[in-house]
Amino acid sequence: MRYAPSFTKEEIEANHEIFDGRRLLYKDRGVDFLKVRRAIIDKAGPLKGPILDIGAGKGIMALCLARAGYSFASVDKDQDVLRIAALNLAYEDLLSRAELHVMDAYSLEFADNSFDSVFLVEALHHMDDIDGLFSEIDRVLRPGGRIVLSDFNEKGMEIVDSVHDREGHKHRSSGMGKKEAEVWLNEKNYSVRGCDQESHWILIGEKRTAGGGRNEKDL
Repeated sequence: MRYAPSFTKEEIEANHEIFDGRRLLYKDRGVDFLKVRRAIIDKAGPLKGPILDIGAGKGIMALCLARAGYSFASVDKDQDVLRIAALNLAYEDLLSRAELHVMDAYSLEFADNSFDSVFLVEALHHMDDIDGLFSEIDRVLRPGGRIVLSDFNEKGMEIVDSVHDREGHKHRSSGMGKKEAEVWLNEKNYSVRGCDQESHWILIGEKRTAGGGRNEKDL
């Protein structure tokens, strides 16, 4: 379902105050969300053609893609969370760059071979069925296209858990991570390259039409 939110200037500003406060809290503890996403775009780029951002969350990846001048589709199954993403984009007058959809990542409502780049950032550790998720990504990704993955490493996860504990709730993780993603991509003949950041890992898989996978450790 295409999502077209409406809100007031006061709602945009109130959301930004909350968003920026939490961003700074994480940054003080060692996770700089904006810096990580700039690194992801740099490692993945230059990007061409249609772009899909899966698991939009509060819109940090969307915000960085828009700041870099890209237009894209962004999906999340939680409309309330997608509204926050829209508010964050609207604060910087970048909402027009995003086509927002309320959509389940396991059942994407896009045609086969629709995108040249698919981003999945800080969402994999919430997923239980990596084959179902990646098979759907593979379906909408064009041959020669790139799947761009990033999530918290051990240090990053410890920081996230500490913030959630501070806020009085448990941070859910399925345990899915870099190892599982790398295995799947290599088995499906993707060319895989990756690197590690201070609080995150990054993997980029290029979809091939023939031949075997190749694992290049450094981007």
